[in-house]
Amino acid sequence: MANSILNHTGLLTFSLIDTLLTRFKYVSQEYDIKFSIYKKILIVMIESLENVFKYTDMYEDFVEKEKNYLPSLDILKNENCYKLKTCNPVRNVDVERLTRKIEQVNNKSRQELKDLYLETITNGKFSSKGGAGLGFIEMAKTSGHNLEYSFEKITDDYSMYTFTVTFDM
Repeated sequence: MANSILNHTGLLTFSLIDTLLTRFKYVSQEYDIKFSIYKKILIVMIESLENVFKYTDMYEDFVEKEKNYLPSLDILKNENCYKLKTCNPVRNVDVERLTRKIEQVNNKSRQELKDLYLETITNGKFSSKGGAGLGFIEMAKTSGHNLEYSFEKITDDYSMYTFTVTFDM
């Protein structure tokens, strides 16, 4: 059974992300999280929250009407690992692209991830929203685990996207 050590539900702002990062610093001390693990979780936490925030404009109107589908963050601890989990609505038209990017990362060895990272930095196509999948590559490299994800269709236009990253203790 996993215990939640930090959670938040609601739309994100830059100042709220900063507050959550500060709260995690104190929680990590309270739960005596090793500094090396704290750094890994922090890196993934920043990237995950940035992803949720970056795409807020695509679902903000939806969550104003559908309060049950607000974005969330949860950091969980069980006897042998930590898990960082985010949930947020995504447009159904984006599900296939997200699945493809995550699966591309999940199907790589550690060395292949390093090579893909370098290739993406050198030749990647960057958009106004950010990198060309660099975040997923970085999160998989940092955690040392496959990225877990699921999509639950909630309307004709939106699905709830759950994204989880595991960290060994």
